[in-house]
Amino acid sequence: MSLATEAAADLRVAMRLNQSVPIAPTICIVNIDMEQRVHDPSVGHRSHTFRGTWGYVHVPDSELVSSLVLSDLSLQSYHASIEKVKSMTIEPHIFLPTPAEDQTDAMVWKVQIAKVLFEYLAVPKDRATAIPMASPVIEQITPKKPKIHMLKLMNASDNSAEGVGQVFQLIIGQSGLSVKDFFSRLQPMDGDLGTVQNFNCLKSQRSPSAYPQDQLNNVIFQLGASHTLWNIATAIFTHHFGNMRDSKDCGAWQNLQALGFPAEKAIQKKDFTLMINQMEKVFESMLYYCLRIVPHDLTHLFI
Repeated sequence: MSLATEAAADLRVAMRLNQSVPIAPTICIVNIDMEQRVHDPSVGHRSHTFRGTWGYVHVPDSELVSSLVLSDLSLQSYHASIEKVKSMTIEPHIFLPTPAEDQTDAMVWKVQIAKVLFEYLAVPKDRATAIPMASPVIEQITPKKPKIHMLKLMNASDNSAEGVGQVFQLIIGQSGLSVKDFFSRLQPMDGDLGTVQNFNCLKSQRSPSAYPQDQLNNVIFQLGASHTLWNIATAIFTHHFGNMRDSKDCGAWQNLQALGFPAEKAIQKKDFTLMINQMEKVFESMLYYCLRIVPHDLTHLFI
């Protein structure tokens, strides 16, 4: 048996209906563009761009599932919760941090200031009583190897509602489930903002309908964590970046130029790690500047 055949069989086992667990494993998908480049093009031999979808199935941890109320994970409970949301009153306090979260935020600020102070300016008198250099743990993830099963690359149309429909057909084919079984339980999915918008467009085109496979009411999409952080970080960095054509603009671009990094290459949509590194450098330089100009003694920060 080849590795591909074995992986396909394992995927079907993971997606199999389980009467004791009313929720399906999470399916994570993302659009990809791969170019097959031909350096010496000729008739019938030209560069081709593959537009498709890649993803994997994430099986939830058995200990986590056993700690949950399984009846709350059913499709009926999900629909009941959605109905309650329609009459829900949005209050401002929902978006405000709690006192405990405010304390954590203040501790993180102290840690960041202390780290810059220790690395560039001063040494604490007593490290045992000094502010730690590591941020406090908020919600630590259990260090367990996740159970994931890769999906085959799926050739689908460009970003559109039609493409999302093709992806669902291909996923159902790889899962080994019938259309009825696939849409009979709650199916959580992860994707980027474009995928979610295309799914909502497809769902609106098919409603109203009496068939579950057309309603798509069992599928719940949530934005992937990496894409969410990417979008938030880009928005924050862009807002504070400033205008490189205006020398009087004291935006983040001047900090990067002073540190020897080309400002025009700072915001890279295709390199999230590089963008975060530049944000950290700008933030550290601002803290360093503030610590240098504070006139009074700073040793009390380490007490």
